[in-house]
Amino acid sequence: MGEEIRKFLMNMLAIGLYIGLGALVAWIFYSVKNRDLLGGFIGALVIGVIGALIGGFVLDRLLLDITIRILRFLVYDTGVNLIAGFIGGFVALYIMNKLNHDKARKKY
Repeated sequence: MGEEIRKFLMNMLAIGLYIGLGALVAWIFYSVKNRDLLGGFIGALVIGVIGALIGGFVLDRLLLDITIRILRFLVYDTGVNLIAGFIGGFVALYIMNKLNHDKARKKY
């Protein structure tokens, strides 16, 4: 029973890390780069989380050796590749920004 709870908690930690990565990338794109995205910050958050998930799964094997050296404890315990997730989230938001014609956010 203890092993099942540990596995469940590690899955919840992995989901939380992907949501956190998506939120970080959305904040960078929305606030720091000052870009207007469809749906505002919530739209950027959704796209960032989806991009982080896709990037985490697709780029995981390509960047696994680099990530193991840098973030050994997170990769082994949770199975989350933070570098791949960050790259995936950023690429997804970049594509969304280009589809939105690279509009600068208006100051109100």
